Amino acid sequence: MLEDVVIRAPELPQDFVWLNTPAPLSLRALRGHVVILDFWTYCCVNCMHVVPVLEALEARHRGDPLVVIGVHSAKFEGERDPERIADAIARYGVHHPVVVDREMKIWSDFAVRSWPTLVVVRPDGTIGAVAPGEPDPAILEQVVSAELERGRARGTLAREPIRTEQATAAAGGETLSFPGKLAVARDGRLAVSDSGHHRVLVLSSEGEVLAAIGSGAQGHRDGAFTEAELDDPQGLCFDPSGRALYVADARNHVVLRADLEEGTVTTIAGDGTLGAAAIDAARPARETALRSPWDLAYARRQREGETGDLLYVALAGSHQIAVLDLARSTIARVAGTGAESMIDGPLDQATFSQPSGLALAADHALWVADSETSALRLVDFHHGTVRTVVGAGLFDFGDVDGPPDKARLQHCLGVTVQDAAPIVADTYNHKLKAVDPRTGEARTLFSGADGHILREPGGVAWDASRGAFLVADTGHHRLLEISLDGGKARVLPIRGAPAVAPPRAREVAAPAPLRSEEKRGGYATTSWFDAAIPESTPLAPGDASLVVRLVPRGGLHLAVGSPLRLAIEVSRRSDLLVPRQLTLAWDVADADAAVLEVPVHVGALPSPSIAAEVLLTIECVTCADGGLGTPAACIPLRSLVRLPVRLAADGAHEARFDIPVGDPG
Repeated sequence: MLEDVVIRAPELPQDFVWLNTPAPLSLRALRGHVVILDFWTYCCVNCMHVVPVLEALEARHRGDPLVVIGVHSAKFEGERDPERIADAIARYGVHHPVVVDREMKIWSDFAVRSWPTLVVVRPDGTIGAVAPGEPDPAILEQVVSAELERGRARGTLAREPIRTEQATAAAGGETLSFPGKLAVARDGRLAVSDSGHHRVLVLSSEGEVLAAIGSGAQGHRDGAFTEAELDDPQGLCFDPSGRALYVADARNHVVLRADLEEGTVTTIAGDGTLGAAAIDAARPARETALRSPWDLAYARRQREGETGDLLYVALAGSHQIAVLDLARSTIARVAGTGAESMIDGPLDQATFSQPSGLALAADHALWVADSETSALRLVDFHHGTVRTVVGAGLFDFGDVDGPPDKARLQHCLGVTVQDAAPIVADTYNHKLKAVDPRTGEARTLFSGADGHILREPGGVAWDASRGAFLVADTGHHRLLEISLDGGKARVLPIRGAPAVAPPRAREVAAPAPLRSEEKRGGYATTSWFDAAIPESTPLAPGDASLVVRLVPRGGLHLAVGSPLRLAIEVSRRSDLLVPRQLTLAWDVADADAAVLEVPVHVGALPSPSIAAEVLLTIECVTCADGGLGTPAACIPLRSLVRLPVRLAADGAHEARFDIPVGDPG
């Protein structure tokens, strides 16, 4: 842990662009405060999951000297523009100050390796904790509370918090605000997810509003259209009859059914909480916690002798494609292990990276816009495989037309099918791209016409009745109609939309502060990372193993026969280092140590030596002998460990690590 390590936090640049604040902030001026630096990039759905956690933390500590600062370190070229970052701040409800990390200088100064990462700076200006990945709210609460108490005890805490006045955030349009997706019914009606206004509009083919689904208040509530509450709705699809519209309500982590005849909304999948893990076998849909459902595709069951309606769901937050059985009310994984990478192959072994757009072809193949790999993928149900048509990896992107080995997209969010050919909303290139389904060759279909250009389009749909494409022009807060050949464009007018009420202050449910003796989920929690583990033998490309040996410390031993669980997450270079299993569990056989082999695969290396990193969450039961016949005292324990893994062309196929568990004393 970092408790006895003194590392001075580097100062924040004052000459960078700062947003959501009238003036730059410095760590020197914030001495006496606990400062949380949130390293994020606005393409990253996992970064978006952190926003409500930080909002709840700030609500809990309102009045305490606690300051949250977002550090926007862009992954994609298209995310570097401060104006677009300001749009993202408004769209995702980021209320704290944000510094635009030009050329990733702050990222390098703090040795950050992945998005998201939180850095906690103590009141004396030293670093108290570093945590890549989505934080556990209870552990974050514990760390912050401990630093505040430590600062009070040492006399380094400010008497009252500094006021960080928020500047006016960028606003969306009056009728639409950051529209995310759209859908076309067989009778020509349209539906558009008015994401920034937390509602869905159903339109006639001429653009007249027929229904507004959702009151516009941000929340999660079923009921009549005028009373229902949504939160950043995204993907939409009509059922074949046109009587129902299905909605991927992304920030509520649920799928909704809107009955267009009755005027009511019902949650049909998701329990309204952010899932902690990937999904697998079929489970009751309403009891399953989902992770950011982003798009939907309607299908008929294809199995011989079976009928029924299905919804394919792009689970951006767990990097999976799921299937929702509407008759059985169950949801299950279709493809994607839950690891964030790009691996083709059998459905149960393939991986995705934030799938955000779906389109079902006539042959029942499913096209997927896999946004973080900037790739167009194809789920082939007939052969039970996933293959990449355009795209190369998590860090391979650009704006290049041509054959599949050279073509590049940049964070594509949407896809539709026209005459068997996929048309991609190439979001950060502000274009539509057409892809030949046979050869994989990509070409620009639309980059601008008739004075209209796109700005980060999030969705595209083919409207056969018009013979044209409809595009959710997200950054321009409008719908654009584009001709089949891409040579003409016009804004689709929307008439009769209800006025949007001013946003109300949301009640934020913050967890109660944890005392040191409290436990979460039955496990004692310590600070974020419980041990500094040195690098082991480098791993060579191909199949390999991480051999993990857990060694009790501080006079403790493992409880023989008790369950031991290991969860694995790759936090750095997940495109190259892929675990074959994400969780492992077994019963302890030896009180003195437990050895576990984690199978992994190392991809082809672009350079001779690359640093990767694995995060391990270890849950076990440790005991201390009472002595003199006193029974042993046993407690469940959760430890979090950062495992540095070197990948090298001349490496071995096994790396061994000794990991201490238990109280460091």
